[in-house]
Amino acid sequence: MPVIDAFGQESVHIPAPNERIIRVLLAPDTQDIVSGMTVSHCVIAPNGGKTDFHMHPGVEMMYIITGHGKCTIGEEEFDLKPDVLIVAPPKTMHDMRNYSDETMKLVAMYIPAETSSQIYERARKAAKTS
Repeated sequence: MPVIDAFGQESVHIPAPNERIIRVLLAPDTQDIVSGMTVSHCVIAPNGGKTDFHMHPGVEMMYIITGHGKCTIGEEEFDLKPDVLIVAPPKTMHDMRNYSDETMKLVAMYIPAETSSQIYERARKAAKTS
């Protein structure tokens, strides 16, 4: 699977107030090309879409493609804009907020890898509590 179309993958829509859409692009349980990393795609709604505060057992790296906003990692707040890479250390609470009029798109990478089942399960749980 050398080419993956993000919008051709399963998606989970989390409604407002934490409105976003999550898709898993690459995970150990969906393909056998890469085993040590997971890649997902997230679209955060404009003007207030956000993630909830959460953490992962490993590192999460988020590369911003479009949109502007803020990210909190631990006790620090950072500006988000295109072409910025954010790194959340293992077991560190973090969130992202889109304050722009533009949809925020980002790619998230998890090391060590998480399964697509873990990511989708977390997204479905967030969708029920929003």
